[in-house]
Amino acid sequence: MLSKTRLLLIPTFAAGFLAASPMWATTAAAVSEDCTSWSSNSGQTGNVKCDSDSAVRHHRAVVTCMNSGGAKWKITGPWRSRNHVSSATCSTTGTAGVYAISVERNYHG
Repeated sequence: MLSKTRLLLIPTFAAGFLAASPMWATTAAAVSEDCTSWSSNSGQTGNVKCDSDSAVRHHRAVVTCMNSGGAKWKITGPWRSRNHVSSATCSTTGTAGVYAISVERNYHG
């Protein structure tokens, strides 16, 4: 298998963000033993950084976004090597935020 995806919901909360929808509390959480994920940019960007797992060549953030109407979609960050951050931004205008963050891994190449 070329990649594995692990999902961890990352609740997001920012003052006034998505006023018409439910609010969530921001937490930085581990996606796995060797990867961490967090939201930034007032909950509009999802980030993933993987360390130390010698079998993982590259990783990227897979971010589920949600807008004030409750619509959800997924976006991906660029592939990054170990110890580098992959990020994906849902919105630059505050119209959508991070609902969940997962990591996709490439064990080859």
